[in-house]
Amino acid sequence: MKISVRTIAFLFMLSSVPSLTFSQDWDNNKRLSGWLPLQAVPSVTLYSAGTHAFGFEWKVTPLSYSFGINKHVSPWSSFIVIPTYRFAGSVELNVAAQLYTSAIASTHTGVSATLMGYVPLIERGEHLTLNLGLALHRVGGETVVFKAAGISTLFGFVHLNVKQSSHPAIWITSLEFRFF
Repeated sequence: MKISVRTIAFLFMLSSVPSLTFSQDWDNNKRLSGWLPLQAVPSVTLYSAGTHAFGFEWKVTPLSYSFGINKHVSPWSSFIVIPTYRFAGSVELNVAAQLYTSAIASTHTGVSATLMGYVPLIERGEHLTLNLGLALHRVGGETVVFKAAGISTLFGFVHLNVKQSSHPAIWITSLEFRFF
């Protein structure tokens, strides 16, 4: 199954869904207009399976549950995740589209879904957070299950994650920038 440019565009456009859930007051429109353009900035990724392919990744978070925030605030959020919700301790479902600079199994695109947990380590997660999860990655007509681990720092802005699959032996390393 080839992933078309339309599919990537559709996944990216999914990030505009929060505009449908906000009221039309000035503060929410101002917040959305600052957040949405920053989602076009990709994270960088390196796909290693015998050969290497450098790529770009765009990620959305359709669902997040924070277990580390004040009990008087709803722990659920979607698409726009407040930084403290994530680094104070959370579990998130992320969906991503990848665009690679060289072909992997005759395609330059991929998609993935990740269930990732964020565990605060230093300063309640503001300085260092441990990331652990599972991912499904589809590229070149093949879907592979990955174990994921990494760290987050700088108030949840920078993430370094590594995904590893044993059969077949594949490593995906990504440097992610999360704009809120």
